[in-house]
Amino acid sequence: MATDLKPKILVVDDDQGTRDLYRAMLAPFGYEVLEAGDGKEGLEQAQSRKPDLVISDILMPTMNGYEFVLALRKHPSLEHVPVIFHSASFLDREARSLGAACGVLRFILKPCEPHKALAVVHEVLGLKIENPIVAAPRPPGDDPIPALIDAVAERSKQLDAVSVRLATLLELGFDLARPSTIESLLETACQSARKTIGASYCGVGILADDGRHLRSFDLYGAGAETAARLANGAFAGPVFTSIVREKKACLASSQDGEPAGLDLPGGHPPVHSFLGAPLKVGDRVYGWMYVANKLGSPEFNRQDAEILTVVTAHLALAYENGQRFLIIEERTRNLEAEIEERERAESRFRMLVETAPMGIVIIDESGRIADVNEQTLRTFGYEREELVGRGVDILLPDRLRKLHEAHRAGYAKQPRVRPMGQGMELAARRKDGTEFPAEISLGPLAMRDGTWVSATISDITERKKMEEQMRLSQRLEAIGRLAGGVAHDFNNLLGVILGCCDAAAGLLPPDHPAIEKIELMRNAGSSAAELTRQLLEFSQQQMLQPRVLDLRPIVKRVQSLLGQLLGANIDLSVSIEPSLGNIAANAEQIERVILNLAVNARDAMARGGRLMIQARNVEWDRSFEQEQQPVIAGAYVMISVEDTGCGMDPETQARIFEPFFTTKEFGKGTGLGLATVYGIVKQSGGSIRLRSQVGRGTVFELYFPRVSEAPSPAAEDPVLGTDALEGPETILLAEDSASLREIASEYLRGLGYHIIDADSGIQALGRAKVIRVPIHLLLTDVVMPGMTGPELASQIAAFHPGIKVIFASGYADDAMTRQGVLGPGAAFIQKPYRLEALARKIRTVLGETKFAGAAPGASRIRPIGRDSA
Repeated sequence: MATDLKPKILVVDDDQGTRDLYRAMLAPFGYEVLEAGDGKEGLEQAQSRKPDLVISDILMPTMNGYEFVLALRKHPSLEHVPVIFHSASFLDREARSLGAACGVLRFILKPCEPHKALAVVHEVLGLKIENPIVAAPRPPGDDPIPALIDAVAERSKQLDAVSVRLATLLELGFDLARPSTIESLLETACQSARKTIGASYCGVGILADDGRHLRSFDLYGAGAETAARLANGAFAGPVFTSIVREKKACLASSQDGEPAGLDLPGGHPPVHSFLGAPLKVGDRVYGWMYVANKLGSPEFNRQDAEILTVVTAHLALAYENGQRFLIIEERTRNLEAEIEERERAESRFRMLVETAPMGIVIIDESGRIADVNEQTLRTFGYEREELVGRGVDILLPDRLRKLHEAHRAGYAKQPRVRPMGQGMELAARRKDGTEFPAEISLGPLAMRDGTWVSATISDITERKKMEEQMRLSQRLEAIGRLAGGVAHDFNNLLGVILGCCDAAAGLLPPDHPAIEKIELMRNAGSSAAELTRQLLEFSQQQMLQPRVLDLRPIVKRVQSLLGQLLGANIDLSVSIEPSLGNIAANAEQIERVILNLAVNARDAMARGGRLMIQARNVEWDRSFEQEQQPVIAGAYVMISVEDTGCGMDPETQARIFEPFFTTKEFGKGTGLGLATVYGIVKQSGGSIRLRSQVGRGTVFELYFPRVSEAPSPAAEDPVLGTDALEGPETILLAEDSASLREIASEYLRGLGYHIIDADSGIQALGRAKVIRVPIHLLLTDVVMPGMTGPELASQIAAFHPGIKVIFASGYADDAMTRQGVLGPGAAFIQKPYRLEALARKIRTVLGETKFAGAAPGASRIRPIGRDSA
């Protein structure tokens, strides 16, 4: 064969390094080198590329060299392609035996010098060697030296084989000693056992914890599909049981394909020769390993058993170390996870402690501060290093330190949990020396050096202020209830008194001497009625009919009135925000509130000063809410009245809204001015903020919820003449006060009305159901026992559609206050009312008089009263 034809040489070897070596060795001589990683791939390459020579390894996965050559010879186009086997020198005899069985007569033994390997390649390809090695002339046949040289060479070859095997086992020991996974350890040991012993395949089984069943099984050298099918197979034959029980190697062979006692699972490759050994360390057996089908020999020998025993001993120790490493690794992971969780828990605990709204102080057994949280530092005004290591009594006033030392000693003898609020109220001391009321809870902490104490400290200054405000609110509410109850009955009595005065005056001539006395009584009754109105305003039980107000004209009207009320020594300034919002309230009451506060401010500035009134929009956020009082955050309109007067001390401020409490001289004030301001603002849904210092003036800030609706005009009753007060209509009068009901009925009958009276809402509803004539008007008290006025009006409309209603009341009880005021457009007259005012309200509601519908027998009586002489 000529060298310029570039013969193709196919190298089949599962070791990439060997393939690279042949490529480097053959390519410079012009050979085209093809590669394959196993017998199956080599067969595919040979069929497609038609090589001139094949160099094949013997021990390969999927298909070994022997199987590869037999498959190659079955193809007509490849049956004459020359094949060279290359294998380890310690497998020389087995390789030559296999080669002879499949027609391969040329061998390259590992390790081999490159020029010798090239010589074999050139020889097989029939190429001329440029520098042939000339053999020395053979000595005469009777010379013993050649025979001796042959014997030495044979012995050297055997020593080389032993040396290579020892090197392979040593390398395996190093490989198993390296950190690796269990799967990698098993594969390394099995592949090494195959090549060292010279077997077609190798299997390894790992036992479960019970020592009888397999946890896993892997087979190497028989192909991935076969290994996968056998992964869950049962290897329960007597041979495998004996290996585990006897803990020693076992040999077996059979010409039929499976030695007796193996009981291999279905799908396992045929086994002609078998060698198995246990994976054991001491008395512990972790599993077994076996090699099958000895290359070039029908059975394995004792030397093979020794080698496999060494391999399994290495593998068992490495496996045990690997298992221990896995356990250590798992425990390490668990420990790391536990440490991480503890660190997270400690971080969470530290975060909770540091962000706690109460101070937390950790105290050691000697009474010194071991740690504090951020709130403690904010509360007491210290830096952390100023507290840690100091005695805990640094946080107490001097007068309490000895007492605290005794308490701490008693607690140390009998430590227990003392929840917040169950201990006595204590006083604490800040760094600047100021004291504040505190509430403290205690809890023992078991430490190595004794029992420590965790103290939770809460500054209850704000809570005590709120409690005081709550007590004040409850006191004012109780007074308001009393005032409201008195005012209700008092209003009815005043109504009778004023009505009788009007009636008496109407029966006497204008020049009668008694007229003056009657007028005095009527004026006194009117003053009493005004006093009652103030009480009702304070108690928030006055019946209101609020409307949407624009405060700007109200404030300006008050400004013009104050010009006449304030002295020349008081400077008045008024500021109104141009975009001032609207509120829902009673215009007259708001005007009265501002005037009242301004007059009080005037009285507080006896020597003159400055009075400032301003109205502006404000937004109440949560920070302001916490600073002042619990109200709903939102949009408000604020009216403030500020003076530069004498101011008030805390004791006066605590009682300033109580009715009949006054700081003025006797006879110069009723003590109801600020009480009515308080009641009007609260009943209108607003809040009051008071700020004052002795000698530095006072500021009242009124906050009313801002509304988005447009201002509604005030309804005004038309001015009617005396003659226009008469009427023929039928009126149902529901009033629980007998005296007031009697005088009102008598007066209205005198005006021509037909009156049906009732002492309660229930009685009025019963009469309305049975009466046959139309009822034109219902005049009802709002608050009555059994049924309220609004409830009566709602039910009576079913029997008398279109009936008109006038509500009369001197106050609104709790139910009416909670439900709100009367609906918009409802006709209302405030008690105590004058009889003529009642007649005008009735005529306004009923409209123009129609005498054609007068009730039978209605009398024509002129109205009584001084104005109708």
